[in-house]
Amino acid sequence: MRFYILFLLLAAVLTVAAVLLGRLSRGDPPVKVPAARPPVAGPTPYLPPVAEPGYETLVPPPVRGRQHLRIEAGTEDTVCTLSSYGDRMALGRADPYLVVRIPAAARADLYDLRAGTYDILIETGYDWDREARAFRVPRSRRRSMQPLRLFGPHTLVITAYPVENGDFQLTDL
Repeated sequence: MRFYILFLLLAAVLTVAAVLLGRLSRGDPPVKVPAARPPVAGPTPYLPPVAEPGYETLVPPPVRGRQHLRIEAGTEDTVCTLSSYGDRMALGRADPYLVVRIPAAARADLYDLRAGTYDILIETGYDWDREARAFRVPRSRRRSMQPLRLFGPHTLVITAYPVENGDFQLTDL
């Protein structure tokens, strides 16, 4: 009986060795055996993504892409809202694509944005109220005159303050 079990065990080892040698001779990768994992004590608690220093994402983009946008604040805190250009009439009331708050003299480097045409609303002020998501001392509300076209491998830079001979004009609301 022991010889029979040893014979079956030897036959199984030889069969596995023959299969592995056959795969290696054909150039196939060897079979990977997953490593044993330690038992998990319980469900992992949800940890929100860590925000980059310098800005706070109020409404994260629901759809990601490959575009890069940089928004630079001036001497006042800034809230920048990007909405689909098709929702131009409802900007501020429709579901925005992205909303970020940027402290004074800081910038937001936004990666992995969806390519598209956007309308921009820039609000500035002082003393940000997190619960109300509004400035206690509002200063200005400006909107883009033309659509922001976010296409291509380059980085677009938007300033929340006027720049002499700038390409992107904003109008007061």
